[in-house]
Amino acid sequence: MSLWRVRTVVEDRPGGLRGVVEALAAQGGDIVGLSIHTDVSGVVDEFVVDLPGDHGAALRALSDLHPNGSVTAVPAGRREVGDDVTRALLLTARLRAHPNRLPDALAELLRADEARWTNLTARDVDRDTVMLVPVGPLRGVLVRRASHPFTWTETSRADALVRSVMPSTGPVPTDRVVRTEDGRELSLRQVTESDAAALRDLHRRCSPRTMRDRYLAGIRALSPRMARVFCDPERGLTLAVRPEGEDAPVALAHLMYTLDPGVGEIAFLVEDSWQGRGVGTALVRALTVIAADWGLAEVRAETTLANTGMLRIMRRFGAAIRTQAGVYVHARLPVAEAIQAGLADRNHGGRSVRRRGAD
Repeated sequence: MSLWRVRTVVEDRPGGLRGVVEALAAQGGDIVGLSIHTDVSGVVDEFVVDLPGDHGAALRALSDLHPNGSVTAVPAGRREVGDDVTRALLLTARLRAHPNRLPDALAELLRADEARWTNLTARDVDRDTVMLVPVGPLRGVLVRRASHPFTWTETSRADALVRSVMPSTGPVPTDRVVRTEDGRELSLRQVTESDAAALRDLHRRCSPRTMRDRYLAGIRALSPRMARVFCDPERGLTLAVRPEGEDAPVALAHLMYTLDPGVGEIAFLVEDSWQGRGVGTALVRALTVIAADWGLAEVRAETTLANTGMLRIMRRFGAAIRTQAGVYVHARLPVAEAIQAGLADRNHGGRSVRRRGAD
């Protein structure tokens, strides 16, 4: 028997994981570890499997199940069998005592071939085999692994490990101020039940097309049930967006939980007269920062081909775009990369995000 670390894309349908497990069992495989990843290809399951003899038959069986997906396998050591959360916590404890050993810890966390300090100008790299992990504004850690590509989940884990040894700044505030491309400051504040009337008025001021782009249906008004969902912290976070010094909201921003591990869903509604002024870009930037603080690896958005503004914003932040049924669009955005893109965009464009009350 020999241990192998096997990765395969699992179809997002009932019974998808069952097929993989049955295929491995048919080859005499004993699954001793399982980790679920999010990546551009979808849900990627990583199994540590004890296989008899040649592992080629098991790989061929998995490839037959997912002919359009990739299946990779690398030898695994006995010390790799264990709980990933426990490993990460032990690495964090070790870094508390020796923060300069961050490259070594990242290499162990990601089972990489090499990790070394570098500056943040390293851009001409193979993104499949190299990950650049920012550590502060000027330097980072360059991590290399030739055996299989890094997933979005691993990028999120690396970012979380770095933040575990950085000076604590507390949780990311949800109440904050953002600035649009034309320099107008907008305050973001989590909605409460007392905001229901103002939110209904916002929806009434929006055109039918704007409502359809947001809800993918012909909704004309905010229902009481929808208002309760927006105010329910168990569903996620909804922020009302107001021009500084004004009471009426001009936009809504949502970051909602999903059933997929490490994945959130974002959406926003921007009043027609405020569209085309950078509000959506500022909201995506703020929501991805909050998503990173929540430990999410990916945020998703559902829209239509007609919503060219939303598509432009998502592409700007590096989202993977997929069209469904010739009309609907599924956008998937890696959180860590989106934050890097947003910071670069902000630094070049002069836009900013700040905490409420900050200088």
